[in-house]
Amino acid sequence: MRRGAFRISVIAGLSLLAGAALSAAPDQATVPTPAEAAGYRLYTQSEGVSSFLSVLDARAPEVSVRIVGRSLSKDEYGARDIYLAVLANKAGPGPESLDRTKPTVLVVAAQHGNEQSAKEAVLWLLRDLAVGDLRPLLDRINVLVMPQVNPYGNFFDVRTNELGLDMNRDHVKLETEGVRAIHRVFRAWMPEVTVDVHEKGDDYYRVSIGCVSNVNISRGLQDFSRRTILAEVEKSLRKRNITFHEYLITEDLGVDTSSGAAYGRDPAGTREQMKRYSTTDLNDGRNSLGIYETLSFIQEGASRHDLETLKDRTTWQYHGLRAFLEAVAGRSAEVLKMVRDHRARLLDRSKAPAAGDVVHLRMRYARDPGQPELVLKRFERALSPIRGVLKVDKKAGETLTMADIAPHGGPPTLKIVEEVVKNWFPEVEPTLSVPRPRGYLIRSDRQDLVETLLALGVEVDIFEKGALVEAAAYHVKDIVPAALDYLAPERIEVELAEILRHVAQKGDFYVDGAQPAANLVPGLLEPQSEYGLIRYWKFKLAPEPGGVFPILRITGSRALPVVPYKRWPS
Repeated sequence: MRRGAFRISVIAGLSLLAGAALSAAPDQATVPTPAEAAGYRLYTQSEGVSSFLSVLDARAPEVSVRIVGRSLSKDEYGARDIYLAVLANKAGPGPESLDRTKPTVLVVAAQHGNEQSAKEAVLWLLRDLAVGDLRPLLDRINVLVMPQVNPYGNFFDVRTNELGLDMNRDHVKLETEGVRAIHRVFRAWMPEVTVDVHEKGDDYYRVSIGCVSNVNISRGLQDFSRRTILAEVEKSLRKRNITFHEYLITEDLGVDTSSGAAYGRDPAGTREQMKRYSTTDLNDGRNSLGIYETLSFIQEGASRHDLETLKDRTTWQYHGLRAFLEAVAGRSAEVLKMVRDHRARLLDRSKAPAAGDVVHLRMRYARDPGQPELVLKRFERALSPIRGVLKVDKKAGETLTMADIAPHGGPPTLKIVEEVVKNWFPEVEPTLSVPRPRGYLIRSDRQDLVETLLALGVEVDIFEKGALVEAAAYHVKDIVPAALDYLAPERIEVELAEILRHVAQKGDFYVDGAQPAANLVPGLLEPQSEYGLIRYWKFKLAPEPGGVFPILRITGSRALPVVPYKRWPS
């Protein structure tokens, strides 16, 4: 679609939405979503989201809306607000207003701007929770909704944001305003459950939901996600004849493209393909929140990414989310206790690490001998048996030339076939681990690192005076730097050497290993971590061979003269 025509369509859609909202009676049980008001002929834009949230906020005391961020202005497309809608029996302006005797669920949509049904379905869900038949769920759960975190991508119908960045590969660097907003909301409200809504390609499985894969996250949470929540979602969707499967990734055998690095593709298609569950990477939205011992998920709806199918694909997304919330609400007490127990145990472990308590820095996908193959269903396109339409009358036996036939405009037919996946890697196993740390020392001149840590919700202290500390330094024996940004060094060999009397200067930073982010901290700050800050060129953390990694590992147990470091709001 031409850009000018797209803008005209957007304006028309906003007018249609405004008219529908103004004509609605005050006691009307429901209000149309922007997509419904537009007859699913337009994609909802930021102004439509704002108008819709205003109507719901006015109609339902269970809804409270706040602005939690703002995208950047680029060229002729200006900055746009990023919204959070809070749905609860007693919805208020802040986290303190929630009834925390029930679990809180965070729903995020539209990190990828061209995955439009995610946003449309979330607005539909939001409406039904506020003024529709899902309202009773609020007796058992609180729901936080961020319906559009990439306004620029939505407007231009592109995957990236206004900086040209993939937001769902930015959950470590936090360079995009929308992802920063997600993490601010998460750390302020600390929901027990999160779901990030996306679209995939056209697929036999209309709804796919995946849970976390990073092995630092409790296996108990992962098992509950699969065996209970996803099982109940599948059962619910089956009743609606909506096909479901746990979310799967297809990629070249032995390759992990989830980091966001600018990998080259295999144009000849000569490599064998593998399937696995989704990524272990911490720069993925799901694992970046799941690492706090959260029940964290991604939903992917099948999509052709066109307006013609918008209503269908929005419907599939909506019913997937509805089934998901109903499953969580039906297990609300169990969910609340499970997540809180795991978070409390992690904090206790990090305060007094036991021998053998380790944090995993590198992982690989692995086969399951008990399930060596996976059988899936998929669509296979077949050519139509119709070859064309005759332009002239012909009798049997007469010759036929191409000039006599007009092209047939009918679509190819689809059939459902079974596929046996032999390169099936459902497991993840650690390949490099380190003992759980006491903490880390960061020099005062590395404010860039500290700002990123704080934005991720990591607690950071500052030395109020100089002090002798027991520490260890990583000496780099050998290193082969990564060829691409976003990748860990291709090879790095280190030796940890004790420094018994290191002088910490006033103004240096201390990152305690005992905090809610206890599993995240070493993943970010260890030099051999495949998820760490070392892999981003902007931080310049990779030393030369024979050099010293600039972040020290604290080994002693003595009290340190530190106070919490704050970023004061402007």
